[in-house]
Amino acid sequence: MKSKKWLIHHLPLLIVGIVCFALVVVIRSFQLPETGRSVVVGCVLLGDKNDKGWNESHNTGLLNACRAYDCGFITREWVAESEDAVSVAVSELVNDGANVIFLTSFGYGEYMDEIAREYPRVAFFGISDEGAAKNSTTYFARLYQARYIAGIIAGAESKTGVLGYVTSTPNPQTNRSINAYAMGMRVVNSDARLIVRFTGSWEDEAAERESVALLADKGADVITYHAARPYAVQEAEKLGLMSVGYDAVYEKYSDRFLTAALYNWKVLYEKLLGDYMSGRSNFSNSYWLGIEERAVDLYPLSPLVSEQTKSIASIEKKRILNSRSVFSGVIYDNNGTLRCDKDERISDYELFTGMDWFIEGVEIYE
Repeated sequence: MKSKKWLIHHLPLLIVGIVCFALVVVIRSFQLPETGRSVVVGCVLLGDKNDKGWNESHNTGLLNACRAYDCGFITREWVAESEDAVSVAVSELVNDGANVIFLTSFGYGEYMDEIAREYPRVAFFGISDEGAAKNSTTYFARLYQARYIAGIIAGAESKTGVLGYVTSTPNPQTNRSINAYAMGMRVVNSDARLIVRFTGSWEDEAAERESVALLADKGADVITYHAARPYAVQEAEKLGLMSVGYDAVYEKYSDRFLTAALYNWKVLYEKLLGDYMSGRSNFSNSYWLGIEERAVDLYPLSPLVSEQTKSIASIEKKRILNSRSVFSGVIYDNNGTLRCDKDERISDYELFTGMDWFIEGVEIYE
């Protein structure tokens, strides 16, 4: 009887103790490895690490973060978005000492959890909507915030009211950027149209350049893109069209280059690596940083952009900083279905994993 009373009296303390112990066990499994063991970061890239595009942006951002925390750094380039290719790359990185691995292309996410379970002592970070394994999580930047503001600039400066968008394939990542850009466009021109052409590849110079010409034939006078390299901007320059860049800017263009929606991968990678090094990595939730954290922003505006347009863009940027809200209020898709109502906002979960539709004003090139 005494032991029963003692148990009842001390049960809350026992439960707290068990919970704390469990948390320590979970946290320790993702903390900095044993004293004296160095952290070596592995980076998996879809293409060339010096491509002056998507791959170079990731490689440089992660390399700078590794330098800041005195970590080793290994890269594997030209890794296709296939299970065999990703598995081989990860195996090579682990054999070379990597204990933290970043998978930097959306298509790698399909295989991340399965591979992560094969290497339970390695931490995996991927930019897709996968991340269920206990040693894996997702990360990304809220580029759609910068896309929205860039859409305002493009929509205001367009003379035809028709904008062109060249991208790879529909998925939540590309779709939310398309939708944000179109929403910004229609802030300044409610009748504007955004014509989107999918190429089926993250890098296909011929298809991307051809797409620009086809969109121009449809009346588009401002071109943007979502692909690994700025071929679409280069072609727009050649054809005398205005353009909006993406990801990073490595080249000098004419004044017809209005701005660009930019990532700051160094900020994001320093946050991820810093959390891992200090044992604060949050493997139960994804990392999604935006304008507020300086993970995304706009490239300096062209002299062609009017003061009125700059003012509208500045006001909307401040609004996003205050509320982070782009996808809020009444939103219809391009089939007339209500997707978001007054006083509502689309959740991060829907934006990150489920946006399989396009807003009013978006047309898919046929």
